[in-house]
Amino acid sequence: MNKQVKNVMVLAAVVGSLSLVSCREAKEEDSATPMQNEMHQENMDHDMDRDEPMMDDQDMDATSAKFKDDKTAEIYNHYIAIKSALVKTDATMAQDHAKMMIASIENTEVNAGLVSAARNISTSSDVNKQREAFSQLTASMETLLNGAIASGEIYKQYCPMAFEGKGDYWFSNSKEIRNPYYGDKMLKCGRIEATIK
Repeated sequence: MNKQVKNVMVLAAVVGSLSLVSCREAKEEDSATPMQNEMHQENMDHDMDRDEPMMDDQDMDATSAKFKDDKTAEIYNHYIAIKSALVKTDATMAQDHAKMMIASIENTEVNAGLVSAARNISTSSDVNKQREAFSQLTASMETLLNGAIASGEIYKQYCPMAFEGKGDYWFSNSKEIRNPYYGDKMLKCGRIEATIK
């Protein structure tokens, strides 16, 4: 009888030890998961040339595109400033640049969608609502940009994960991906869909 009790106790100790080891391994796997997700996000940015140094925001905001008229250039520069604010998840900066865009649009013939989207960004302090309006702003900007570039290029970029997997676009001066729909959460998630010349 004592021998059976000893065997049961030894067996219980072995099972207990295995449980502790397996929990510790599960925790180590869980802690590795965020890094794996970050690596996956980095791998999604297949358009970025790995040999080029990272560009800072000021370099990325400078455009090589020259526009046929100054008013379009001014409106586009405000668009890029709004995009940069959303990349930084800065609702106040997005509001300020949207207000400047609205002032630039006055006395010009632009589509109503551009004015409406800029107004929605300028009146909201909720960055998620601003990002929704930015989607509309981008669609309206595309109409404005068609045939407006005299030289240089602008990149139309796409994030397949934006808006719960529906995906959405934005314009950029750089091939580097800086996602305005996710900011720091998925900064480099996206790809170049087209080059506008």
